Amino acid sequence: MRVKLPPHVHQVRNSTGRVYYYLTLHRGTSRQAERIRLPDDPRAPEFWAEYARLMGLPQKPENKKSVRALDTAWGGDPANGYANASPEWNALSDATKTDWKRYRARIVEAWGDLEVAGIEPIHVLALRDKWADKPATANNMLRCLSSMLSWSVPRQYRNDNPCREIKPLKQGEGYAPWPWAVIEAAERELKHKGREDLWWAIALALYSGQRLSDCLEMKWSALNGDRLIHVKQGKTGRELYIPIHRDLRMVLDTIPRRSVNILTSTKGKPWKAFQASWRKNKPSLVKRLDLVFHGLRKSAVVLLLEAGATEAETAAVTGQTLAMVAHYAKQVNQRKLAANAILKWEQADG
Repeated sequence: MRVKLPPHVHQVRNSTGRVYYYLTLHRGTSRQAERIRLPDDPRAPEFWAEYARLMGLPQKPENKKSVRALDTAWGGDPANGYANASPEWNALSDATKTDWKRYRARIVEAWGDLEVAGIEPIHVLALRDKWADKPATANNMLRCLSSMLSWSVPRQYRNDNPCREIKPLKQGEGYAPWPWAVIEAAERELKHKGREDLWWAIALALYSGQRLSDCLEMKWSALNGDRLIHVKQGKTGRELYIPIHRDLRMVLDTIPRRSVNILTSTKGKPWKAFQASWRKNKPSLVKRLDLVFHGLRKSAVVLLLEAGATEAETAAVTGQTLAMVAHYAKQVNQRKLAANAILKWEQADG
């Protein structure tokens, strides 16, 4: 989140993209003073305290019952690598922590100096509705805030959790699955462009039914011959042993083993910049239909169900809850029932 910097403070970005903040009085004049580096995070109280000290401003005593103080006690100090976080925060998956750090920053930006005890359901509702045009974001922020405030209750920040009275926003059907024709077109186009590595990523996501983040972490050592692949999901921590589909086996046989990871960058390194490569080389039909990579996971579920796999069998592959798979199954069953109904109608008409 962008923060308005105080007077005489400017930022400097180095060659790696990292940003540093400096206080320089009379900058750009003949009276320019020595440049003094400030703490790295302008959202953190330490940044403002150091600025106030250097400027000789009276310092406001820290409110240990503020939202900012609660955020630091629960999830660690953002200005110090999230150090000294609570055991409850540390027990979250790495993926959840990464997501929630964004929501924490937004919560602190909105309410940082407010007393935790003063937060009412109407305030939570207003924060949720501020992001109503992005229901998934609003609901994830609500979950993050609720977890934080639940943690605060036994530690005497407040007596209850006001989030419990606020319902999440209704969301649509989520990411659309890729039709099989789109998958085939993507394979042809990426191979023609010399970006088979992106096709390998598609195939691994499709035939394993896993999130992109888990696919990028998959190791060659996780393969048990040509029969099984072992996956530990980053978001849930769930361990899965997934039989390797024969079509995926053929794809794996074409991937050069230039790293411990199955999927790598063109330099054979862990693929940290996958999203940049994907945005630049996204297949034209995928782009035209506004499909997203995560839709491949839904494609896997739909293909499994249409092939006759039970909901429990499908969940065993993807690692999703039975409730989530059952939700997709309703859509698949509707299509099958409708097709059978029309067929019977046509047969009845002769």
